[in-house]
Amino acid sequence: MTVEKQIEELLNPPLQLQVLHQSSPTTEQESQTQLDLDIEEKVCCPKCDSKALYKRGFSRHGEQQYNCKKCNHWFYPDAKWKIFEKDKTIACPHCSSNDCFRRGKEENGTQNYSCKDCNKYFCVHPRLDKEGREIVCPQCNSIKYWLNGIVSKKQQYRCKDCRRTYILNAFGRDDLNLDNISCRWCNSKNFVRRGVGKTKKQKCVCKDCKKQFTVGAERPDILYAPQDFDFEHDVWTANHLGYEDGIHHHYKLNFSYIKQSWLKYYSKKFILYLSSTRLAFATLIGKVGYINVFSRFLLGQGYNQEFEEINRILIIDYLAYLKINKYSYSQYTHCISTLKTLFETGTFNHWFIIEPALIRPEDWAKKPKHNPRYIPEYVMKQVAQHIEHLPEPVMRMLLVDIECGFRIGELTRLKLDCLKSDGKEGWYIQYQMYKMNKEHTKPISNELAKVIKEQQIYIKQLFGTSFSSLFCGRARGHSKGKDKGKFIPVKQIMSAQAFGRYLNRLSLDFKIKDSSDNIWNFQTHQFRHTVGTRMINAGVPQHIIQKYLGHESPEMTMRYAHIHDHILRKEMEKYHETRVTNFQGETVMLEETILSADNDLEWFTKNIQARALEHGYCGRPKLLGNCDIPGFDGCYNCPHWRTNKHFLPVLRDTLERTSKVIEKARNCGWELQVTKNEPIQHNLAKVIASLEVSSDE
Repeated sequence: MTVEKQIEELLNPPLQLQVLHQSSPTTEQESQTQLDLDIEEKVCCPKCDSKALYKRGFSRHGEQQYNCKKCNHWFYPDAKWKIFEKDKTIACPHCSSNDCFRRGKEENGTQNYSCKDCNKYFCVHPRLDKEGREIVCPQCNSIKYWLNGIVSKKQQYRCKDCRRTYILNAFGRDDLNLDNISCRWCNSKNFVRRGVGKTKKQKCVCKDCKKQFTVGAERPDILYAPQDFDFEHDVWTANHLGYEDGIHHHYKLNFSYIKQSWLKYYSKKFILYLSSTRLAFATLIGKVGYINVFSRFLLGQGYNQEFEEINRILIIDYLAYLKINKYSYSQYTHCISTLKTLFETGTFNHWFIIEPALIRPEDWAKKPKHNPRYIPEYVMKQVAQHIEHLPEPVMRMLLVDIECGFRIGELTRLKLDCLKSDGKEGWYIQYQMYKMNKEHTKPISNELAKVIKEQQIYIKQLFGTSFSSLFCGRARGHSKGKDKGKFIPVKQIMSAQAFGRYLNRLSLDFKIKDSSDNIWNFQTHQFRHTVGTRMINAGVPQHIIQKYLGHESPEMTMRYAHIHDHILRKEMEKYHETRVTNFQGETVMLEETILSADNDLEWFTKNIQARALEHGYCGRPKLLGNCDIPGFDGCYNCPHWRTNKHFLPVLRDTLERTSKVIEKARNCGWELQVTKNEPIQHNLAKVIASLEVSSDE
């Protein structure tokens, strides 16, 4: 067969094959036609269930659209007919009906639904998750929630009612049986789950005492205390030791960490002895903690003796243990001072016998230089600009702290009736210094008194007379989401942590920065240092600052008061300007501040002959009578003569004339004149040299 015939057969197939090809449909076409017929039989209106439908073309996605003849509803089914399957896990939020249908999805993938009963559209999440578990808030048992992102590859939810976030079966802990669990602080069963910690253990929060605890923590953390005091029990409360109830209600002394029975017994006696001296309860908690450190050290050393066998070698090993474990200077000092006090108290009260002088002066670490903790004025100006964005109670609380510089415990526990009048249109604030266990007062400005009156009205309107504190706390669960920063008052004292969070949130939201362009991190005690620094730079005497801040020693006041560089330079210039010397060129303590008060001025005029001279003035006491030195030249040898740098031109001129007189007298052989003027020349030279050095500095 030639090539031309082969090409012709390919282009013109036989008639039989053409008829067969045209008259025999493919299997795929038959299947598609049958599927279309089945679909048309199943289609019904999702609104009225009618099958009387019109076909209305195709959507842009290629799906057949239908129009109901009965209710005129337009719709189109998807390929798998899920639109007509009722989802029994969905309930309409408007009428609680389960007769709901899917209505497509949002751009973020959220499923839309339509209620057949009330004919309303809504977007809601299912009641069950992918694994069939019911999605219920563990705190309030609400089924209303929002999706809140993915945490640790698990879906996180946020309750619409109580606003808390939760994860179903987080780390496999949702199936944990909590029937036999109680609060470690108050033994209450009224608690809720509060997430899982880094150790993958369930955390809970007690609704009665508002404290958090961890289920299955590997430590003796059962802090339930008996109603009545029991010396043998390892947990003591503030009420057991006679401290004020309500202030320290959540504080407890826990001796269960002390493993040695003999050390635990004497530690309890030691704490009882200290409580009789009315130390602050927080100080007693610290003492127990420092004894815990010594107990851990003894346990690691395998020491199983009692106090009588403790020697200097063991103490040296303990000091090395503290340094190896990098305890701070404060922790190191408190650990050895508490141990030293325990040894001395036990020996003094004949509890036990121990080797004397186990802890010696050379064991104390060198005190480091403390960096100033005050807030720079540059930052304080930014705080003043944005302080109105704080909730009103927190803003008033901050204004009180900025002016008074309270310790945070004193600030949060101010009484509602703390404002006192002095009867002369002046105001004082009265408060309890819990650290020193004494009452104290501070004078305040009239502006701050108005702020406190506003807060008193605010508290009385909320709680009447049932709440005795000036500042209240805020409800939990309003630090995130749309209620972030919202202050919902509750009848409890505000915690130091909550107050600090409000300040740092303000710093972060409004970019409050230091001079290095870093966001400022507020600490509540910084305002106390700022008050001391402001006062000392304003020229307030140190003993007044000590009285105002309630310090017992001037050394503590100096830690709070930082002198700015420009103030130091200004004071040094003032010192050099007013520095007074005597006839020997020595500095004498006669400053301008002598004339600063009326009483001092009266004493000065009655007792000092303040006679002005052309080269200084006379400081001769009146008790010695009138000056009998003739002329001004005799003042240069008088111990009562005073001068300063303002008289330098006169002094230089006098020295030059005296030198010429001495030179001429020597040339002429006048020994009497030389003898008389040489002391004057010598004293003038020393005085001028001393004042010139002061000017150069």
